Amino acid sequence: MSQNAYQKIRFIGYAVPTTPADVVDIGNPNGPGAVAGYYLANKDIYADIDARIAIMKNAVDTAVNNLPKSDGTTLNFFVAPEFYFHGVHGPYIYTDESNDPLTYLKQQLEATFVNDNYQDWTFVFGSCITTLVKDIDAVYASDSATTRNDVVANLSKNWLESYGPLQGVIFDMLINFIKNCHAYPNCEVRNRSIIVSNAKVSTPDGAATANTMTTEKYYCSNEDFLLYTTNGSTVVTEQMVAYPIIDLSAGDAKQKLDDEYAIFNQEGTATTTQMGVEICLDHADVRLRGNIDNEPSTVSGINVHIIPSCGMQISDNAIAAVANGFVFNCDGQYVLNNKATGAGAIQDVNSVYANYANKVTYNNKAISYGAHTQFAQVLTGAVKGNPNATGAANATTQEQNATTCLKVYTVATPAALNFTSYFAGGPGEIHIYGGDTPFELNS
Repeated sequence: MSQNAYQKIRFIGYAVPTTPADVVDIGNPNGPGAVAGYYLANKDIYADIDARIAIMKNAVDTAVNNLPKSDGTTLNFFVAPEFYFHGVHGPYIYTDESNDPLTYLKQQLEATFVNDNYQDWTFVFGSCITTLVKDIDAVYASDSATTRNDVVANLSKNWLESYGPLQGVIFDMLINFIKNCHAYPNCEVRNRSIIVSNAKVSTPDGAATANTMTTEKYYCSNEDFLLYTTNGSTVVTEQMVAYPIIDLSAGDAKQKLDDEYAIFNQEGTATTTQMGVEICLDHADVRLRGNIDNEPSTVSGINVHIIPSCGMQISDNAIAAVANGFVFNCDGQYVLNNKATGAGAIQDVNSVYANYANKVTYNNKAISYGAHTQFAQVLTGAVKGNPNATGAANATTQEQNATTCLKVYTVATPAALNFTSYFAGGPGEIHIYGGDTPFELNS
């Protein structure tokens, strides 16, 4: 595995829909809305993980086969969408801390992707959702769970059948009810992103270096989990869950390989390259940018800002990367616009982007699925963590050229992968930014 001084970087996104099957939109899921549907997965957690890794490897190899051979000077940074790893209940459910499925997932990802076939590659493998529950059947049968599930299902179906001002009233009731439910959940869910690197990664203080580490999502949206199922299955619903609190009072620098924090060092670079992974709603809630004035001395500035998501895009007021740094988003829920690819300002962010759109039929209904990737390079960094503080300024981004920056490749899915048993919205695409001409790193 390479430990060279990387001078350049390119970004690769696997734009694959990670939303549920037979998805039903309640409100606008790209904004404050939510969804119903059902989860595609194997009932055996470990078989499910193995299958999803095989599908991931197929996508990664599509990228490898369309890139120049590694030469030790360019770091290939690969990102997949949020919720890539999930089970039939939504989160993988386990009953004892020693059986956390993430342990097995990390082992298998490292066994698959830490080798010379992926020399000079670092991966952010979307995210994995899990929950530790001693007796999930007792939770499902509890008055607390059944009542909140009944209320949400009824409000959701009433919203679908209504129109005009009344529909808005019902929607407000639904969202407020879910927010209140988050305050006293039936179970705590962890949404963690797994980072694997052949060049190794480390905590900003340099105390721990390894090929694999994790980070964790803080903010729970209205659509991270289903409101109800359309096939009658029993799942962990949005109104049953909350995420763990993360103490950001002393910044977001990783202190241990598997702690909840977001900022780490990429080893093998000419100078210290620091990266931050911000999962979906954490970006909208300005997690990384909000802490730029509060980070420890070990954080010199985020050079690469990564956003794996299922319902998010780059927001100018949330960019935390410094001047000449990069922001990269890989999303598994929606398209940015009606163009396949493009360059220009998307909500005040100069970027290059690519959309993946597909229609799938469920119960004689054609349902639209989408995914996208978005790339930006920072011209000037943000001033102050609070975007609304006196004297604050959002980061600005450089204009880009999609023709010279972006290439799109179709992902073929061999029958042996049994893809449609795990993902509802089609095989997705590989989007490569900086393929032939990588970007200067730490310029």
